[in-house]
Formats: sequence, C-alpha cells, structure tokens
Amino acid sequence: MKLQQAMKNPMRTFGTPEVLEASADFAVAEKRAILLQWKDQLHQLLTADDENMLRANAIPGANADCLTRVTNMLTRLAP
Repeated sequence: MKLQQAMKNPMRTFGTPEVLEASADFAVAEKRAILLQWKDQLHQLLTADDENMLRANAIPGANADCLTRVTNMLTRLAP
C-alpha cells in the first residue's frame, strides 16, 4: 500500500482508524501523518455538516465519532 494513496483518502483506504493502527504497512510516523490528514478531512466534513451541506448518504454523528477515534489514536501514537 502506498503512503500517497493513504494520505489522499484515509477513509476510503482503511475504512476505520483501527484498521490503520493495526496495519504493518506503515511506520508510526507515517501512521501519524495519515491520521493528521484524516483529522483535517473530518474537520472539513464537520464544517460542511454544520452548514447543512450533508452528503445524501451521510450518517449523522459518524464524522464526529470518527474524529474522536482519530484524535485518541494520535494521542496513543504520540512520540
């Protein structure tokens, strides 16, 4: 698996933050970089949700839950 692909769309690449954490394909520093990108993307999605720009297939609260899990994982992987 390529880092560039994972950075572009972590949600599509891994599905959940836990899958990324368990992956042996990336070093801890790379996982942190991917998680930071994922966190940024989730913040953007939450902003869109707040502005009533929900995607048609969006599950209410899913982005906030995922953001919490990503943030917790970043804490666990802190150097």
